[in-house]
Amino acid sequence: MTATQKHSDADHQALTEQFFQEMEEQILGRLQREAKSPEGREELLRATGIKDAHLLDELGKLGITVDGLLALRLFPLVLVAWAEANADAKERDVVMREAVRTGIDEDSAAWVLLDQWLVKRPPGLGVDAWKRYTHGVFQKMSAMSRKRLVELTKEQMNEVAKASGGHLGFGRISSREKAVIRQVIESMNHL
Repeated sequence: MTATQKHSDADHQALTEQFFQEMEEQILGRLQREAKSPEGREELLRATGIKDAHLLDELGKLGITVDGLLALRLFPLVLVAWAEANADAKERDVVMREAVRTGIDEDSAAWVLLDQWLVKRPPGLGVDAWKRYTHGVFQKMSAMSRKRLVELTKEQMNEVAKASGGHLGFGRISSREKAVIRQVIESMNHL
């Protein structure tokens, strides 16, 4: 392969990545406009029964529509990925693998939101929105179901934390990651 071909391939790759990034930003912008709209709020209210106007506003600011609501279930995994200075590729892979296991399709609003949260640290209001939404969900669940969801979330967060730590990527969870996991679990247990 000549130097010109390598340069051409690199240019093509950069243009392709730029195209998909711009496309994703347009989709995210559309989701945020839709989520903030009166129609989007009404649809979210109908689908979830959320009566808390402040929570609906927070979800709108996060770009969460009915289609993207499932992303909130995995928000704790995103928090663990960002426990260190950045969310790295290995952590992202684990979060997105868990997204697939949770039933999130790659072409869904929830996928776009998760992907965006892993590229750019989600705003602080995301934690409050997650807590308040989870509190509402927990009120409708049995004690056993709540316990199972807390255990599953803890297992998933540990998998994200282990993705880039330790020897050859196995075994070590940083003190920051441990602190985030502990805070999330404590929060879930006191909802």
